[in-house]
Parts: sequence; C-alpha cells; structure tokens
Amino acid sequence: MALAILSNRLVSPCLMMFLCCVLIGLLSSFPAAGDGVKLTNISAPLKDYAELGFALPANVDVETETLSEENYTSGRELMASLLLNGSRVTLHLLYPCQAPQTMLEPAAMRSLLEAYNPALAQANYSSELLSVGGMPAVGGMVQNQIFVAYQPTNQTPALVVMDGDIDEEIFVDFLQYLRITVNEGASLLTPGYCPDTTTAPSQIDTAASGKVTTTPAEARKTTFESNKAKMAADMQAAKEKLAAAKERMRGF
Repeated sequence: MALAILSNRLVSPCLMMFLCCVLIGLLSSFPAAGDGVKLTNISAPLKDYAELGFALPANVDVETETLSEENYTSGRELMASLLLNGSRVTLHLLYPCQAPQTMLEPAAMRSLLEAYNPALAQANYSSELLSVGGMPAVGGMVQNQIFVAYQPTNQTPALVVMDGDIDEEIFVDFLQYLRITVNEGASLLTPGYCPDTTTAPSQIDTAASGKVTTTPAEARKTTFESNKAKMAADMQAAKEKLAAAKERMRGF
C-alpha cells in the first residue's frame, strides 16, 4: 500500500494524527480467512469522537484526504475521506439533533438519511439488508455513487459513500471489515446548536424543507447530482457490486 497526502493542502493536527495512524496500520498485515489473501489492518482516531478501523488487500493504495466537522440542517457530522486505488470513499458519522434511541428499521433509516441529505430521497435502495462489519445496513445508489448506512451505536448513525467505479473486491472487503467505534462520551452537538430538542421529527423535517438553497445539505445535493451522463452505466455497475456484497457478506 502507498500513502499519499494531497499536495498544497494545509494539514491540521487532527488530520496529521489520522494520517500517522493509517501509516502505522500499513506496517502490519494478516491473511484473510479461507482465501489466503494478505490483508492490511488499519485503525485511526477520528479526532476524539470515534476510532476507524478497516482491512484491505496489501496491494491497495490508500490515500487520506480530509477529516472535518460539518453542520447540516438537523444536526452535525464528522466527515473523513479516503482514496482507495483512486476511488473516493467518504465516511459521515452523523449526530442528529433528534438522535435515534434504538436500532432503526430500514424505513426509519431512510427517513433519517433523507433528512440529512435531500438527494437521498431520489436514491434506488437495495430491497435486502446488507452488512457492514457484521451489523445490518441499508444501501443503494444515487447518481454515480454507491452508499451504505448503518448504526455503530443507536444514537450515532454512519453513512459510507463510494464512487460508483470502485473495484468490487475493495468494495466488499472494506465494508466487511469496517468498524467505527464511537466514543459515546463525546458529541459534536454543542450546547445550543439544536434549537429545540423537544420538537417532533416531523416538525424538524418540515422546517428543514423550508431552508434556503445555500444550506450545506443543498451543497451536498449538487455533488451527488454531478456527472449525470455516467448515471446509467454507473448504476448498473453499482447494482452488480451490491449483489456481490450481499452474497459475500451473507452470514457475517
């Protein structure tokens, strides 16, 4: 594996720690059960909020990009992005103002995702549950991207977004071995950020729909809707990857 830092980018101390921990992980590897493929096990802190871990074949190039805290209409998020053999993978650890108290059913998870990013209302969801690190997940496709969402903890959902052209083996291995260990004693939701924690979720959704188009959610929607010319081919490729993931992950 090779590790690269984007040139001309100012690296924060937290991002530097993230990079260093990824680099340390690249120094160790272990064979994957049953197929003899040597995997590299990587773990790194996501600031003080969580620890990220995953495993990939040793010949996959891993490039770290960003680690940042962002706002969205009904909460905040911790966002980390990587390049895996040139394909971008972005992890969004969500801190919604109305945090779930239990494991969500697929329909409830979809509602949460659509409140986070309105573009996901146009997504094509898989009809069957997937698995991320042995935990149930929902997944689908939107424009030229594949996404999978699950709950590392009840109150902190995670969304993983991948380029539609990501290699199928990397796609499956990354999700199979992905783990996000959340520090439940830390939260991005600073006092006063959520204006009224007693407001019903339906009221929050209604308020969010009335926001001006310059909100962070709308900016993300623009990103999701780019490269429309590739949509048909990318969606077909994504369907095949999701089907392969379902078969490979069955029983984990």
